[in-house]
Amino acid sequence: MEMNGYQISTDQTNWNLNTGDFVMPHEVRVTRPGTDARGDHAKGNTKLGTATLIGSVVVHDNGTAPEAQDAGPDYQGQGSSTITCDELTLDSKTKSYDGHGNLRFVQGNRVGTADRGVLNQSTHRLHLEGNVVLAEGNTSMRASVVDYNLQTRDVVASGAPMTIREPIPQRSPAPKPTKT
Repeated sequence: MEMNGYQISTDQTNWNLNTGDFVMPHEVRVTRPGTDARGDHAKGNTKLGTATLIGSVVVHDNGTAPEAQDAGPDYQGQGSSTITCDELTLDSKTKSYDGHGNLRFVQGNRVGTADRGVLNQSTHRLHLEGNVVLAEGNTSMRASVVDYNLQTRDVVASGAPMTIREPIPQRSPAPKPTKT
């Protein structure tokens, strides 16, 4: 099945041609240039351009999606990213992914976890909500809601209590006095 540049494949599809509704009861694979995904099964609507992958969902973006070409070298240099979650709805028209349940986003040494997350590939924004933890190396942030621009790496966080942990720089020990 093709939907706005996404190829969706499985071994069985139940599809209503009038409404566009479909159900894929077995493992599903979704591909498009720069992106591949999988889920245990799926449902969606071809007329709306949406598909919901359910169960052990993994989405991998290798950084070469068409949207990355428009983003410039700062975004392109961020590297590949992976989203894992329990359920993810992809909107093929807006190139966005709305994940629910045990959501985890990984890109290089950046890791974000939340109850829900929306990645919009067109705007290069990641919205995380519910028990959010965003970490990069030894720096971490906890909040209720985090909006993260993957291109500029700007973060807007809200919700109390919010915690930011920045590692304490290690000082070099003072040189020992020499005896003369």
